[in-house]
Amino acid sequence: MKQKNTEDESMPNLSELFLQSVDGVFAVDAKQRIIFWNTACEQLFGISSKVATGRPCSEVVRGKDTFGDTFCRGGCCVARLTEGCNAPRTFPLRVSDTHGEELNLSVSILLVPSRQKDMWTCVHLLHRGEASDTLEALEYPSAKVIRDGVGENEDRDHRTGLLTAREQEVVELLAEGLATSVISKLLNISPVTVRNHLQHIQAKLGVHSQVETVAYAYRNNLV
Repeated sequence: MKQKNTEDESMPNLSELFLQSVDGVFAVDAKQRIIFWNTACEQLFGISSKVATGRPCSEVVRGKDTFGDTFCRGGCCVARLTEGCNAPRTFPLRVSDTHGEELNLSVSILLVPSRQKDMWTCVHLLHRGEASDTLEALEYPSAKVIRDGVGENEDRDHRTGLLTAREQEVVELLAEGLATSVISKLLNISPVTVRNHLQHIQAKLGVHSQVETVAYAYRNNLV
C-alpha cells in the first residue's frame, strides 16, 4: 500500500514494519496531519489510508477521554510532542469502530526523528484494552519521572545492559525500518539467526513484537 508523499518527507523508513503490525499504527506531523495509516487502522476505523492521509488526526480519529469528553482536537497535548516534549507512556482513548460501537484503547506514543530540522514525527500505537496509570502519565509525566525515576532507570539500565553487541546491531537496523532479510544480508547471518536474535531481544526488553521493540529502543535511547 503506497502512502502519500508527506510520509516520505517526515518519516524514516519504518513503514514496512508498521504496516505489518496487527495493532493500529498511525503517525502525524508537526501540523497534526496524518502521514501514515496502516491496514489495522483501516480495519478498526473503516477509513482507508487514502482518505485518512493528509487530514488532521482529530477529524479522523475523533477520540474521547475516559469521561467521554473530546480528547482529539487541534493543539492537543500529544500533538505538541512533535516539538520534542516528553512523551506520555500510555494513555486511554475511546473511539468508534466501523460499526459505530465504542472501543477502549490504550495508546502508546513513539517519537521518531523527522527529516524536518528539530522536529519529530508522532507515531501512535493503538492497543485494545484499558491502560493503567494513564491519566497521571499523560498529564504529569515530569512528576512521575521524578517520583519513579530512580527505580525505573535502574530497571531500564539493567534490561538494556543485557543486550549483546550483535543484538544491539539488530535493534539499530530494525529501528531503521529494515526487514529481517535485509538485516541478515548486512550482518552476513541467516534470516533464522536474525529471528532468533529478535526473540532474545524481545524477551530481555519485556516486549512482544518488533514494533514494541522499536518503540522501546527510541524511548530508551538505544538508537
